[in-house]
Formats: sequence, C-alpha cells, structure tokens
Amino acid sequence: MNDYSAPRCFAALCLAALLAACASAPKKPQPSPAAPPPPTPAPQAQPAPPPLPAPVMQPQAPLTYVVKSGDTLWGIASLYLRDPWRWPDIWYANPSIRNPHLIYPGDVLKLGYVNGRPALSVIRHGQVVNEAASSPRLPVEVLKPEIRYQPLNEAIPAIPLNSIRQFLSATRVVSKDELKDSGYLLRSLDGRPLMAAGGAAYARGLKPSEGSRYNLYRLGGKYVDPKTGDILGYQATYIGDGVVVRWGDPQKVVLTTTAQEAMAGDRFLPVVTRRLNPNFMPHAPAKPVKADIIAVLGGMSQIGQYQVVVLDRGSDAGLDPGTVLAIYRHGSEISDPYAFDDMSSSVRLPEERAGTLMVFRTFQKVSYALVMQAKREIHILDVVRNP
Repeated sequence: MNDYSAPRCFAALCLAALLAACASAPKKPQPSPAAPPPPTPAPQAQPAPPPLPAPVMQPQAPLTYVVKSGDTLWGIASLYLRDPWRWPDIWYANPSIRNPHLIYPGDVLKLGYVNGRPALSVIRHGQVVNEAASSPRLPVEVLKPEIRYQPLNEAIPAIPLNSIRQFLSATRVVSKDELKDSGYLLRSLDGRPLMAAGGAAYARGLKPSEGSRYNLYRLGGKYVDPKTGDILGYQATYIGDGVVVRWGDPQKVVLTTTAQEAMAGDRFLPVVTRRLNPNFMPHAPAKPVKADIIAVLGGMSQIGQYQVVVLDRGSDAGLDPGTVLAIYRHGSEISDPYAFDDMSSSVRLPEERAGTLMVFRTFQKVSYALVMQAKREIHILDVVRNP
C-alpha cells in the first residue's frame, strides 16, 4: 500500500460515519398544515310574510257611492272593506281603473263582481271610465319646505294630506354627521334676537363648495333606539331660506323667506330638491318588520287617529312610503296579588291590537307615519308589525 493510502481511507471512513450519524439523527417535526377556515355560512334569508287572505267586505257596503270633496280613498274604502288599506285589492280587480288616484268629486263608484271577486267601477258623466279615456296621471310634485294647498278639483287624496302636509317638507331628520359640519346663524346685523324674512345676519361654518343657497332649520330632540340606546337622528324643523351675500368669516347672509322667526344657533343645511309623491299606495311590508313608536309629532301628548308618530325603523329596514303596519299596545308587566302555589307574583300582559298606521316619509333609520285607525289608546313604545 502506498504511504498516502492510509489517510485517504481514514478520511473516507470519517465521511461515511458522519453521513450515517446525520441519517440516524431525529428529524425536526414539521408543523402540520393549518386547517382551512370554516366556510362562512350563507346569510339567512328573511322569511317572506305569508300571503294576505282575501279582503273582508263590510256587510253594509253600498252598491253605489258618489265621491265628494273632502273624501279620501282610505275613507271611501272603509265603507267597503274591514281593512281599508286593502283598497287596491278591489280597485285593481277592475283593469279600467288601475290608478285609483284618478277619482274625482262627482264620480260614482259602483260595486260589482268580476270572476267572483268584488270590484269597483267608476262612472263619470254617465259612462264607465276606462284607462284610455281617463285623465292623465297626477304629476309628481317637487316640494320645498313651504305650505302648499291642493285645489278641490284635483283627484281626491289617499289619506288626509292636511294632517301630514307640514311633515312632508317642513321637518326632516338629520344625522350626527350632518350636524357636525353644518353652518349656523350667529346673530342678526342689528343684534336683535329674532330675525324675519328680509333681514341680514352673520353666519359661520358655511362653505362655498356647498353653494350660496341654504335652508335654515331649528334642531329639536334626538331620536333614540329604545332597545340599544343608539341615536337614530335629530329632528330638524324648517325655519326658512337664506342666501350668502358675502363670504368670509363670518359670512353675511340674507333671509329670503321665513316660516317662523329665526334665532341664533339655527342651522343652515344646503338646499336639497326632493321629489315627494303625495299619492300613496298602501301595501304590506315586503318582509317581516317590527318597530316601536318612539315619538309623536305636532306637540300632542295623546296619540289617536290622524296623529303623526315616529318609528325607530326606516329605509334600512325596508320601509317606504305607503307601508301599512298594525299597532299593538305594549304588554306591560304587572304584579298579581292573587297568585298561588308556584304561580309568579308578576305577569306580563299580552300585546293587544290597537290600530293601524301608514308610513308616509322615511329616513335611513326612522320613519314618519300617520295613525289611520285607533281602536284603543296608543302610547309611546307601543309596537308596530306587519298587518
């Protein structure tokens, strides 16, 4: 063997031993792959409300009725139906009057039956009205915060508009974000505490990017969700209109119109043109709804027929103008002094049907509604649900 063969063999043996040691060494445990996240459950669809039964006719429903000035569709329907808001079910059964708002003082309503279902026909000037010959549909009116009067020769309204006119345009609900950046009336030019149309005043917080024309509102109470305590919005009552005549800090404004005298602290909000259609078509909610009455408007303490109430649900909950809801008296908890054995000494009374209301204006989180029927006393925190 050559002299360099021994070191070669020794090196080979060391390398083999090292490889064997590496092969026999315990391997570092590898982390197990992360379990995939559980699948996100599909959102549960709200069950659709059950179909409404056929409307119940009043036993003394007149065969004919002459429409008079001052009538409403709801009032006329109460002569024919136990639930007057179901009037589309008998008017729509007759294709000749698909639009029930085309009924005028002097028209004659005649009750008949089509395919076994009750239907109302409209007779005008001795002839049955048909769709082609009827007057054009009432236009949608662009309302601004001011009082408007409806001529008597127009089609009769669905509900008493005088009960809701001021709430169609003269009040609104504003959010906390809207109030955060809204400008305000600082003081009149001459220092008087009250300001009327034509007066000049100083304001702060107005922005050229919003334009120079503003509506002026006075903030009222806040609307609170009775269950969560969340603030749903703030009532804002229309005061008047103003226009900026000089920018700067403060800004100089002139009040162009006033519905009532303006005061320091009243808020300016940019003019927004809204289309409000007063020709309401009553309908049940598209999905189950449960809400609470959280306020009554108009300075009234009692809630009865034709009072305007505020609900703690709005367009977010699927409400829209014309939505009809049943009112139920809130079941209060009372003590029972006659309980015996294992009976509880207190008991919650069941909810009782108290009336019917119709939503006529919605905001994101609250709605204005008109009480159309009141069978019992109605109170704040009474419940409203699908009819």
